[in-house]
Amino acid sequence: MATDNKPKINLKPSTLDECWAVIAILVEEIARLREQLNTNSTNSSLPPSKDLKKKKINKKNASGRKRGAQSGHKGHNRKLLESHQADEIIKCLPVAECVCGGCVENIMLSARKQVLELPQPKFLLYEYQVYSGKCSKCDTKITGSLPKGISNRWFGPRVHVLMSLLRSKYRLSIRQVKQLLHDLYEMPISIGSVSHAEARVSEALKPAHAEVLANIQSNSLPINIDETGYKQNNRTGWAWILANKECSYFHLSPSRGKLVAKQLLGAVIGTKNTMIISDRYPAYNFIPERQHQVCWAHLKRDFQKISERSGRPGKIGKLLLKYYRLLFKFWKADGDKRWWFFNKMRKKRNRWINKMLNHLHIGSKCGHITTERTCANILAQGKSLWNFFEHAGVEPTNNLAERQLRPLVISKKLSFGCDSTRGARFIERIFTVFMTCAQQGKNVITFLNATIANYFADKPFQRLIAMPLPG
Repeated sequence: MATDNKPKINLKPSTLDECWAVIAILVEEIARLREQLNTNSTNSSLPPSKDLKKKKINKKNASGRKRGAQSGHKGHNRKLLESHQADEIIKCLPVAECVCGGCVENIMLSARKQVLELPQPKFLLYEYQVYSGKCSKCDTKITGSLPKGISNRWFGPRVHVLMSLLRSKYRLSIRQVKQLLHDLYEMPISIGSVSHAEARVSEALKPAHAEVLANIQSNSLPINIDETGYKQNNRTGWAWILANKECSYFHLSPSRGKLVAKQLLGAVIGTKNTMIISDRYPAYNFIPERQHQVCWAHLKRDFQKISERSGRPGKIGKLLLKYYRLLFKFWKADGDKRWWFFNKMRKKRNRWINKMLNHLHIGSKCGHITTERTCANILAQGKSLWNFFEHAGVEPTNNLAERQLRPLVISKKLSFGCDSTRGARFIERIFTVFMTCAQQGKNVITFLNATIANYFADKPFQRLIAMPLPG
């Protein structure tokens, strides 16, 4: 049975000491509730969408000019495409006779006008008629066969590609996909057909999904890892992501535990030249300090939270923010300049680090329970706080994983998760493919068309990663 550790308030204090005790308890409770009320995206892990928006006051004085383009500005016009790209060229000839009665001669091209239009959508229907006959000698029945890649499926590769992208990248529900195909193409299709198409696309993308994981695990590029809630089978579930600069791997699991993190990172742990960047979620504590970089964007929010408290914790938080800003001032520099500044400021940097660590030690014994717990947790990260200083190419934040995870988060808010294990496999594979295609500079539709066509024809799967796997 759970017990409440909060001190009980004596609603009828009889002595002055009891009154002061009640006042102290109420002051502490008010501070806790005020801190809870002021929680936002700058001092916690809440997304900006959860912030209580305040109307922005435009302090800029009006210029008095009209809205829109100003007089004298350089105009921008759409460039004409080449004439050979036109589907139809319509020649607008002048009349043959002038109003004065003379003939119009020396006709030449004087201007070109181009109009872009969408083709009238209509589905293509291919009918395969299978004939059979009998042998003239033995009466054996011989039947023709369908071309390779054609089976009892009602829909071709391009329909599968469109349905899968509408369901994932463009965040439509199964019913909306069905309705869109009917409205645009007058295509006879059912909800079940969309679901079965997802299953086939998922199976076709299985090799590409495994290829991305193998590439991330075998590559020496820093790996960003993160997780977010994603409901599965009407139960709480989690969406995990591994991302580097070349590709992103999504994995849906009912668990947020350490076993899943070890499953995803097991092949990387112990590899000296591969750094792993994450937040301070305890499931990542198994990663060796020399190989682990903690996200400083999360630390900054913790410092901000502490600085908003009153008394001694607030002063400690403000000092932590001060040395955070000094420490990361040079990090906004680009390329060689950043590392030149890093080497030049090494002594100052070490002094700032020592002062920051000193204030964290003070904060871990300041008497404010929440502040003490936060500071002690940060100090426990050890060398994981500073690896980005020693390894070029390692970022101090986990922003890459969070950016790559954002499309899935938005999709989740619209779909409320998935209802089956089969649906979970489709989501993780299709998101892996189209996010990686964007990083690789590939056209996702071209890749999916080739992949699904090869799957239907029992051909080798289409490689997704541009660079060959090591070894």
